[in-house]
Amino acid sequence: MEQKKKTLFEIAFIFLISAIVFLPNINRLTYFKDDWYYIYDGVAGGAKVFHTTFSIDRPARGYFFELYFSLFGPHPLPYHIGAYLWRMLAVAGALWLFNLLWTNEKRFAFFATLFFAIYPGYYWWTSAIEYQPMVASLAFQVFSIALTIKSIQTSERVPKIIFALGAILTGWVCIALVDYAIGMEAFRLFCVYLIVSRNPNLPTIWNKLLSTLRVWAWNLLIPLGFVIWRNFFFENARKATDVGLQLSGLFSSPISTLTTWSLTFFSSILNLAVLSWVAQVPRFFFTLRFRYAAYGFLAAAIVILVLVVFEKLFKHENNAASVSSNQVYKEALLIGVLGMTAGILPVIMANRYINLDVFSHYALPASLAAAVALAGLIHMLSSRRIQMAVLYTVITFAVLSHHGISVTALDEENAIKEFWWQVSWRAPEIKPGTTFVVVYPSGNIGDDGTGVKEAPNLIYFPQQAAEIPVHYQVSSLTLSNSIMPDLLVGDLEKEVPRRSHVINYNYGNILVLSQPTPSSCVHIIDGSRPLISSYDPGNLMMIAPQSNIDNVVTDAKPSTPQEFAFGAEPEKSWCYYFEKAELALQMKNWDEVSALGEKAIHLEYHPEDQSEWMPFLMAYAISGNDVRVKQTASKITGSKFLRLQACEMLTNLKEPLKPNIQELVDSLYCRNAK
Repeated sequence: MEQKKKTLFEIAFIFLISAIVFLPNINRLTYFKDDWYYIYDGVAGGAKVFHTTFSIDRPARGYFFELYFSLFGPHPLPYHIGAYLWRMLAVAGALWLFNLLWTNEKRFAFFATLFFAIYPGYYWWTSAIEYQPMVASLAFQVFSIALTIKSIQTSERVPKIIFALGAILTGWVCIALVDYAIGMEAFRLFCVYLIVSRNPNLPTIWNKLLSTLRVWAWNLLIPLGFVIWRNFFFENARKATDVGLQLSGLFSSPISTLTTWSLTFFSSILNLAVLSWVAQVPRFFFTLRFRYAAYGFLAAAIVILVLVVFEKLFKHENNAASVSSNQVYKEALLIGVLGMTAGILPVIMANRYINLDVFSHYALPASLAAAVALAGLIHMLSSRRIQMAVLYTVITFAVLSHHGISVTALDEENAIKEFWWQVSWRAPEIKPGTTFVVVYPSGNIGDDGTGVKEAPNLIYFPQQAAEIPVHYQVSSLTLSNSIMPDLLVGDLEKEVPRRSHVINYNYGNILVLSQPTPSSCVHIIDGSRPLISSYDPGNLMMIAPQSNIDNVVTDAKPSTPQEFAFGAEPEKSWCYYFEKAELALQMKNWDEVSALGEKAIHLEYHPEDQSEWMPFLMAYAISGNDVRVKQTASKITGSKFLRLQACEMLTNLKEPLKPNIQELVDSLYCRNAK
């Protein structure tokens, strides 16, 4: 009973540390990267849409997501809580497993489990929707291996069979959700070998190996069952998960393929075993603003304090053991390295690799072995002081890494939410068939997988469709040099299917949206009078005249962004008045534009991007407000680029200006701009 209490306290300490690492921002995290398309497809297609999503490669995930979406819908918090709970379930299973393997090394098992809990090489934990099945698979993986060991160690027949069946079933679920986790079946074998090799009646290595294979043999049902189903009962339609197709390169050009695999293997194991613990800090933490960095240091300090308290409360002393502590650490290091190697191989053979961001999820199954290897290596250090210093340093780096990852994700998510709130202020409704060309305010969110396509569809077309795959009503592209030729030609139309949805792109019917800097407002470009910021990318100027402002429907009921996805409406500061002024300008309501400008000035709001005075300047000029025309000049004429733009806009107005206003325009904007 006393030992059980100690185990419960140990898991409580690990859960506490994990909570400090993962929970501070959990209620503010929403959708990250491809989470957006999972949510919109679920909203538009219903929970059963996920069967179509995963019918081509991993059908088990279809049932997994159907259950989740039926329970929680598009609300992000339950997914984040769920991902955390799955991870903690995996952690509990890992502590159980390590205590089964090294019964008399409680302290070692504790730190190996802690390393596993806070493994920083897994970057995608903030994407709790798309990567939910990966974390769930990890929990099933750990418990499956632990159940195998428990079955071997149990002598009573009925419990032995129950543990074995549990190991097989959880193993199948693990691989069904994440097929590349099959490599960790070798780690299961290594764990079995550790148990068998301690039998004093097996004097030679060959005796131990043969006995291990006999004891382990029934576990072959796990990988063989999956492989038989995959190859004989399931028709795989995705090239990336087609084993035969991926291996064809080996047979057609073996030297080239083996060379590539060797290089990617070396890079992957380096990232998994070493760089994951140190390289995330400069990538994610050192880029934070001071205030957020201070929070990270505070979290790390609290974690170290918790560990100091833990060490004081629990003095783990080794009992008489069949092997020395040093031998335990050596075998842990050995099976950790072998486990990482085996865990990586399916990834490499599928022509993928492990890195620290985009492909970091491939490291998740093997992170169990990575934690064991690191714990073994550190515990082999002879000096207890050096050992503790290294332990605390590694843990500090992990805490800082996860803090940086979560803050970076929050920054991106907040930027996206604010972007589309501003779009909703400016555009009450959007015509179906529009293709957005989007410039987000940061290069970090510049790819097409960050809510570019799904966010406007969720705002303007949230109704559930009657068809699967879901057809997106509007499409979106991120502005890049690669699409410039097609945008400039403007006659390309193409339909792009992806799993459970279809998107139609019309390069001849674009609407350009740009937020040049994080402190700028969103500019929906009117091609007849393009508002170009001096901070806009150069290629935007080339396509701005093609932006069709008629895609913004001005006389419709405004579409309000959903709070579960976009948060509460931001403060109505300068950008609110700018967006509403641009909308009024499109409707040629000059008095409304002027009134909005007066209210913003009265409230002491002002733009960081001076180009945003342009709609107000136009309204002041047309309405004959010479005082404001003069005052606005002081805000614009400091930039020759803006003076030229103001001159062109005011000169090409269809509405005639009063003579005194025209004289002011010539003297303040046009003459000085030449």
